[in-house]
Amino acid sequence: MFIEFGMPVPGRGSVRAFAAGHLGELTQIIRPALVDEALELTRRVQRRTRKLPARVAVYFVLALSLFGTDGYLGVWAALTAGLGGEDVAPSEAALRQARRRVGSAPLAILFDRLKGPAAKADCSGAWWRGLRTVAWDGTGLQIADTPETAGFFGRKISCHGPGSYPALKLSALVECGTRALIDVVFGPHDTPEPEQNAVLCRSLRPGMLVLADRASDGYPLMCKAVATGADLLWRIQNNRSLAVIHTLPDGSYLSMVADVRGRDRLRYWARHPRPVPPQVEGVAVRVIDATVTATGADGSTRTGTLRLVTTLLDPDAYPAEELITLYHERWEAETAFYGLKVTLRGSGRILRSRTVDGIRQELFGMLVVYQAARRIAADAAAETGIDPDRISLTVTLRTARLTVINATGTMSEHDARPTPRIRSAVLHPRALGPARRRTRIWPRRIKRPISPFAYNKSKWDKPMRKVTITSEITPPTTLLTGRSGP
Repeated sequence: MFIEFGMPVPGRGSVRAFAAGHLGELTQIIRPALVDEALELTRRVQRRTRKLPARVAVYFVLALSLFGTDGYLGVWAALTAGLGGEDVAPSEAALRQARRRVGSAPLAILFDRLKGPAAKADCSGAWWRGLRTVAWDGTGLQIADTPETAGFFGRKISCHGPGSYPALKLSALVECGTRALIDVVFGPHDTPEPEQNAVLCRSLRPGMLVLADRASDGYPLMCKAVATGADLLWRIQNNRSLAVIHTLPDGSYLSMVADVRGRDRLRYWARHPRPVPPQVEGVAVRVIDATVTATGADGSTRTGTLRLVTTLLDPDAYPAEELITLYHERWEAETAFYGLKVTLRGSGRILRSRTVDGIRQELFGMLVVYQAARRIAADAAAETGIDPDRISLTVTLRTARLTVINATGTMSEHDARPTPRIRSAVLHPRALGPARRRTRIWPRRIKRPISPFAYNKSKWDKPMRKVTITSEITPPTTLLTGRSGP
């Protein structure tokens, strides 16, 4: 039996014990019935009515992510501030024990229910020529330094020695248009990124166009991704030698990505060409070699080379110039990581949990809150017909915190009312981002460092503003491209 918000459980106590089981207007996405389902599936429902029932403990974990700078009692005060009446007033020890009773399994199921694309068919900026643009990438998260967490997740090792905090490796498949999380996998920091990306292939579907950087340059991963029916647009190493099987009118060319044996056969054919290429089992790709030039307002220029491979083989249906421009959308995955690690968690902060299961629980709580915020933003953008990129995650989370403190939007499960405060806040003209953002080729930097020590200026200290970026496709001149070519 699932418990509605604000309803008593027959034979288990009063309504008051469940009053703190809410998350403001985010409760309309993270519904009580959804939480109860996760608790039922993992057998974490309390056997008797406690001061802190299991559902309340789950919402408390989610609130820990939303109020990341507050302690346990401060987060509890935020959950109960707008409820009125007599406060349960649990101790920090009681809240900590409630977290342990629930564990990480219900939060994992909760995220599994909420993850996925958030863009509808008419969503602006989420589609390109009928394909849903998605991207995957990896990042690291620092965690509390305890023998248990350090032994399981490990530390980063650099030329300066081991890192000050243990860290975990997280890889995510992100919808570029809304920055919603389609799937996530995480583990010890030394887990290879292609290994985690191979797990993310479980969420790829036909009709998706996957954007990826050079970390995904590998035949086994490419085969697994193509087998899902999704299309690929990946950047690969410039020095990787590829056989030119057929040159296309737009300057791109057809090639084949194969295993070691097939690659050697293609290289031999390229060095000793015959009318018919050898029959090789692999992935047919279209290769685009381009030179990208950034020109500043003062006439200064910077150039770089870009090599893309795609399974979209038709140059007329999928122009190469548009694919070069589209590849920039891959950085939406980095923006999603910024929203998760900085906007939500807080800059310079680590995960507070001190056990492995606590880390898993806290991280899944962050992912659930982030996904709920992105879904609300995507729905608001769809109603008004604007690009979801213009909606601020900062404003979304700030307003969500206010609705938690005021206990607004915590109506019953069958109340279909929307989340008016968050939507009106994110759609306010002053909160919306510009329809067209200016081009930047270097991130923002502080003018004056906080540290009192000397500031070591880099050779790129002079930024380029108001740049114009152009690209020029470089047709192949030999049958074997890359540095190892003849």
